Amino acid sequence: MPDLTIINNLNEDIHVAFSICAPTHWKNHLKPNERWTTHLPTMPLYFQVRWAQRKDDEHGIVYWSREFSPQESWDTGATIGIACAAGTASVLSAAACTLTGMGAVGGVVAAPLMSLACAGGNNYAAIGSDSKLYETRVWVPWFEHKEYSVRNVGEGRCVLWDVRENKQV
Repeated sequence: MPDLTIINNLNEDIHVAFSICAPTHWKNHLKPNERWTTHLPTMPLYFQVRWAQRKDDEHGIVYWSREFSPQESWDTGATIGIACAAGTASVLSAAACTLTGMGAVGGVVAAPLMSLACAGGNNYAAIGSDSKLYETRVWVPWFEHKEYSVRNVGEGRCVLWDVRENKQV
């Protein structure tokens, strides 16, 4: 399992995380020009950047973003698990009712379960979306120590940049 380094090249604190559906490795309040190195499994992961705070200059209010936490990881995992279980139960109950000649009952049972599965999917999509600056998929290599930089590319947009290959991930 290789190490991977993230460098904050923005002019503000950020929260960064690697996820396998739910955040597994994270660093909150990564300061400008600070480096964070973590040991990751070799596999495709999602990388997410959230802003740490924003200031409303018009009203003088500072808004803090939600930090990554173990509780968020458990909540996300539970949301995904319940949605998957509800979707599977919906399909199985409809199939069982159809096979036993009670197709109409299958629809009555399956519809609320599928609604629950869809609600879970919508909830998962909304987690952290209010403070998300950037998200991308990252392949963690077998033996190479990769360095990535979170950079501003204009108009308040940021990207993850492969330092060695000098290109956007």
